[in-house]
Amino acid sequence: MKFMKSVLTRVVIGATGAVLAHAAIAQSNGVGNSSVSLEDYVRKVVNENPEVQASWRQLQVAMSDVDIARGGFRPQVDVLASSAYTDRNYGLDREYMGHTGQITLTQMLYDGFLTSSEVKRFKQAQVVRFFELMGEIEQKSLDTSLAYMDVQLFRELLKLAEENLITHVDVFKQIEESVEAGVGRRADLEQISGRLSLAESNVLTELSNLHDVTARFLRLVGEKPAQNLQSVTINSAFVDANVTDIQSLLTSAYGTNPQFNAAIYNIDAQRYAVDSARSLYHPQVNLTASYGAQTRDQAALNNTITEASVGVNFSYNLYNGGSDRAAIRQALSQVDLAKDLRDKACIDMRQTVQIAYNDIINISEQLPSLNAHRLSSDRVKSAYMDQFTIGERSLLDLLDSENEYYESSRAYLEAQYTLEKARVRLLAASGSLANTLGITKEGVPDVLDKAEEKITYDPNYVCPAVRTNFEDELNILKRDTDGDGIVDLWDDCVDSTPGAAVDDFGCEAKEPEMVPEPSAADFTLDNANIIESFNVNIEFASNSTEVLPKYENSLQDVISALNNDPNSGVIIHGHASLDGDAAYNQRLSERRAKAVASLLMTKANIEARRITAVGYGESRPLVDEESDEANARNRRIEAAIIQLPTNE
Repeated sequence: MKFMKSVLTRVVIGATGAVLAHAAIAQSNGVGNSSVSLEDYVRKVVNENPEVQASWRQLQVAMSDVDIARGGFRPQVDVLASSAYTDRNYGLDREYMGHTGQITLTQMLYDGFLTSSEVKRFKQAQVVRFFELMGEIEQKSLDTSLAYMDVQLFRELLKLAEENLITHVDVFKQIEESVEAGVGRRADLEQISGRLSLAESNVLTELSNLHDVTARFLRLVGEKPAQNLQSVTINSAFVDANVTDIQSLLTSAYGTNPQFNAAIYNIDAQRYAVDSARSLYHPQVNLTASYGAQTRDQAALNNTITEASVGVNFSYNLYNGGSDRAAIRQALSQVDLAKDLRDKACIDMRQTVQIAYNDIINISEQLPSLNAHRLSSDRVKSAYMDQFTIGERSLLDLLDSENEYYESSRAYLEAQYTLEKARVRLLAASGSLANTLGITKEGVPDVLDKAEEKITYDPNYVCPAVRTNFEDELNILKRDTDGDGIVDLWDDCVDSTPGAAVDDFGCEAKEPEMVPEPSAADFTLDNANIIESFNVNIEFASNSTEVLPKYENSLQDVISALNNDPNSGVIIHGHASLDGDAAYNQRLSERRAKAVASLLMTKANIEARRITAVGYGESRPLVDEESDEANARNRRIEAAIIQLPTNE
């Protein structure tokens, strides 16, 4: 027993020492106890990371290429001078010094539009380099954000694993004391020893994971993360406005994604390269002027002579071994290559957007369930610990509850960070992450204003937004085989008659005979003689038509108005929120209106002829948006007291 405790102590001390050492290193390499934000690190990476700097240098080179190409429009001036000693065995002067000088000016008049095509190509190419720089900034902003959040995540997971280990150590001590006192079972000690080893392994695993993400962070930022990191909250109108509409999300991303725009401009640049290659089939016409002087004449006599000339030179290549034709074929292939790269950029972007979008939707739906599981596991763990202390729970129950709490807490933490990382990936795919974080690269000019032509395109043609609309059919949480609005998971009657009214469990419900179906002859708010209108304070749960007892008094004003005037009637209007299928929401609103109408007849004895139930679905929202607050307001009942027609 003492040997086991000694081994246990060494393992626990070793794991704890490693954790403390890592924390000390992080603190010494960070900024002490001060808090550092994600924006601070992303700004450092954008302005100092060597890969971003290399992309910035490429943009500078591309801008210089434009100036070099423009030089072809300007004259070329050359100066040639020489001074030479000559010793010969003929002529009058056998030994002399001779001096010559010449200046030549050449101005291109026509080169088959080679120079102009090259200028246009390089102007579009500099835009390509600009978008590539923006893409590198977005990628490094994304990488830094993910590394930053992974450091935060694994620090919290490490803390959770440590707490789990401490609990196991406490239980081990209790069991060990019981065994040594002769009142505990040795099998329990073996069991807690095994679970304790697993808890130790969890700590070491999380420590290893934290080391790996810290190394990744160091590679990106150039320094280790500070001990205190501020929490990350991404607030973006782009994500918040489009996260419920994948079609709009994709279309918007296509217009702003830097890699995709770089591919678009690269196609245009390569098309100008084709024009440059075709210019080789044109003649070359240059204006040349020259002036020269030399101290010796043609006979090498000591007579200074001068010569000046000006004229037009014409040259036309008749055959170049097939090189010109090959250059054109190469340029056309470069255009095709640029189009293929555009398609690849489109596919990559579409995949990233769709995966991030799906993660945001699904994890947002998972978080409440994961949190409920975590809280429930915490309560069970606490209760089992108390019951174990007084002997009402077994050790296995206690250990299982502790591990379930650990796993549920771990799953909830990972889901929280995965959601934020999905939002970051979605912003990066749209090219707006750095802008959302308020990060810009210092000294980068807006070269879009210098482009030869700003490219416009129809995203529906260039990169159509293909939606993966099969997920509802595969998702057991959303599958509705008979289309009655009740998902199969909760549907007890998956073969109900199409269009039939069903209860909350998908079985055909017998409609109250005294609730009339609305028809063209029924009264509506649009054509009835309205006496008074009411907003009835009845709230429905999502996908529910049940009127809870606490809301029955909300109909009292309606009942009083009907009782005060026997010739009056009421129209019950049901409304649904904007989330979900429109056809299902229509049926749901009708069922809610009928549920309220039935309540009036059964609880207040209002005659059926005086009541009309109408459903408007999601066609008349109070708040035209999808949010928890808006959905709650839009799921409502309205009532209009009307004057019934008299039968003459």
